[in-house]
Amino acid sequence: MVLVITASAIFSFTFTTILLFIYSVFDLRTRRVPNQVILVGVIVGLSIVILSGHIVEQAMLHLTAVLVTLILGYVLFRIGSFGGADVKAIFTIAILSPGVEFGSWGNPIMEGIVIVGLQLVITLVSGYLISKRIADGPEVIPLIPVIFATYLMLQVLALL
Repeated sequence: MVLVITASAIFSFTFTTILLFIYSVFDLRTRRVPNQVILVGVIVGLSIVILSGHIVEQAMLHLTAVLVTLILGYVLFRIGSFGGADVKAIFTIAILSPGVEFGSWGNPIMEGIVIVGLQLVITLVSGYLISKRIADGPEVIPLIPVIFATYLMLQVLALL
C-alpha cells in the first residue's frame, strides 16, 4: 500500500468522522438515529465529496463500496444482525469515505470489498462480544459507536 494524502481525502475523512460522532451520540442516548439527521448528513457529505473531487478521483472505489454495502447491509438487516440506523451509518461510510483514505492499494475493487468486509466483520464480532458482556443490559446494543471506532481503527492501521 502506498501512502497518499490529498485534500479530498482529508475532507472526506474529517466529515465522515464528524458525522459518525454525531450518529454515535444519538445511538448512545436513544438507540436510534432520526432519518432526517442521516439524510442531512449524507447530503452535506456528498456535496463535500463531489466538490472536493474525491468521488471522481476514487469513482471505482466508491461504486464498489456502495454495491457491497448495499448487498451485505440489506442481508444483515433482514437477518436482524444490524438495525436500520446501523446499515445507514455503514452506507454513509461507503458513500463518503470508502476504503483507506490516506493510502492506495492500487486495486480499488479489492480495496472496496476488503475494507467493507472488515468493517462489517469487526462490527459484528465486537457487537456480539459486547452483548455477551452486558447480558442483563439493554436489549439493543448501540452499534454505531462500534462502527465509528472500527472506521477510525481501519484508517489509522492503514497509516502504519
